[in-house]
Amino acid sequence: MLQTLTDLQRQLYRIDGKSYPAYKDIRGRYDFDDVTLFIDHVQGDPFAAPSRLRVRLPMATAGFPPETYRNRSRLIALRDFLARCFSDACRTLSDRSRGSGKSGLLAMDRPGQEILERSAIVVTAEFVEARFVAGLPARGRRVLGRQAADMLGEDVPKLVE
Repeated sequence: MLQTLTDLQRQLYRIDGKSYPAYKDIRGRYDFDDVTLFIDHVQGDPFAAPSRLRVRLPMATAGFPPETYRNRSRLIALRDFLARCFSDACRTLSDRSRGSGKSGLLAMDRPGQEILERSAIVVTAEFVEARFVAGLPARGRRVLGRQAADMLGEDVPKLVE
């Protein structure tokens, strides 16, 4: 079944206030207009390693000309550039006041000064995908579903703008 942003928000509101393992219910794929969010792994508690997410944008929407990823050196440069932009956007939008532990964290490894192949960004003729981590909001070990809905429904789409 195709799940949407509304479905994700509904699930998050439903688990608001429950114990942290309830977040496991949101694993899956969600389509928001032109952006697809994949929640691949949900952290076990707010103090554990953050959850692993991916956002995917169709190449038709991303609009990169084929010349920018036509050969290996250009593809590496594009992926490196996008990783830097996405990492900066994560740092700007990350809101650590969303609860305890790693709550509110949005992050991608910050690239060094070298231009290297980046596994955090995937570019194909069909799509552009960014892989990152997010600390799902909690107060103690209780789900903050409304804050999570804001983070995943508003902040994550802004990362790909």
